[in-house]
Amino acid sequence: MPNDASRPDDSSESADAPGTWFDDATGLPGRAFWQAVLSAESARCARFQRPATIVLAQAIGFADVVRLWGVDAAERSIADVGVKLRSGCRASDYVARLGDDRLGLILTETDEIAAINMVERVRAQCDRVMAARAAGGRMAFGWASATTSSSLLEAVATAEDRLASDTGGD
Repeated sequence: MPNDASRPDDSSESADAPGTWFDDATGLPGRAFWQAVLSAESARCARFQRPATIVLAQAIGFADVVRLWGVDAAERSIADVGVKLRSGCRASDYVARLGDDRLGLILTETDEIAAINMVERVRAQCDRVMAARAAGGRMAFGWASATTSSSLLEAVATAEDRLASDTGGD
């Protein structure tokens, strides 16, 4: 899985390259930052038995935007979505670019109910951002929380499954 949020992808030097701390195109933290924070937050959740939630967001139609309008238009739309997601989070939460069409959020001290409320609050805003920059496209979301019986890394897998369901198999 090239977009698997819990493992690095060795395929390229793009935003999802394993050593990318910051994505030049969007200014968002990159995959290496995500991995470091995921590890630290996993340890914090286990040590203090506190909640955290993973949210994955994927731009549906990103490849079409690239094909029709070019890479710059697609990059600007992802950057704008990243700004919108960041504005919908608290200062203690993290937003990172995990791939060309994928963003990840780590919501600290957030249970699954609060995360669902956050996703529903920003979903329409992100779709409007995509529509303003591109002809079509929408954001799909997947989320899951670490619990007393599951780790944050397990939550990433559940979030991936939910994201796949929301993308409709795209």
